[in-house]
Order: sequence, then C-alpha cells, then structure tokens
Amino acid sequence: MEKYTGSQILEEILLPVNTAWEVSGVVTDEVAGNIYVKLRYRLDYVEDNGARYSIYDHRKERQWRHLDLWQYKTYLVAELPRYKDEKGFFKTVSIPWAEEYERMTVLLEKKQ
Repeated sequence: MEKYTGSQILEEILLPVNTAWEVSGVVTDEVAGNIYVKLRYRLDYVEDNGARYSIYDHRKERQWRHLDLWQYKTYLVAELPRYKDEKGFFKTVSIPWAEEYERMTVLLEKKQ
C-alpha cells in the first residue's frame, strides 16, 4: 500500500489536473460546509501548437463546483493565465478539469 501526502491525494487521486497545475492551498469554511481547493499554474510559459509563449498575466479568480469531499461541497479555485500569441491575440490557458465556459468540473457533470 502506498502512502500519500495531503497534496498528493488531492493532485493525484481526487483532482483531474496535469503537471502544469498544483494545489497551492486548501481553505475550509466550516459554517457553510465548503472546501476551496486553490490551484496554481506552475509554469511560466504555455505551449500551443508547437510554439512556446510567456505568461502575460492572469484572469480574475474563478471557481468551479467539483465532486464533494466527505460532507463538504468542494470548489476548485484558480486564476487562469493568459498569453499573447504570435498574431498579438490574448488567449487563456486551457484547463483540464472543466470545459471552457462551464462552472462545474467535468467529473461533476459526468456524475449528474
């Protein structure tokens, strides 16, 4: 049997994230019964169609409803990085846990 740290459990087992993202913190609101898992983009660049772009800035923090952890409603929270492509257009980094305009994660949508 393998032993996991708290962040390993979140990153490797419970969350559909990839190596570009990491758990940067977890906040529990006992009164509301919510857990907020904060995610951070760990790279300073984005690769898109074989080209590499530097991170330009980050969009305002967003949250997505995720699968419940025990008795808590769970939310993923992140500021999404943006980059400027070769044509000068600003693009937002794609995320592995949700569709582009959704407010629920892919795993939560599949469950419903």
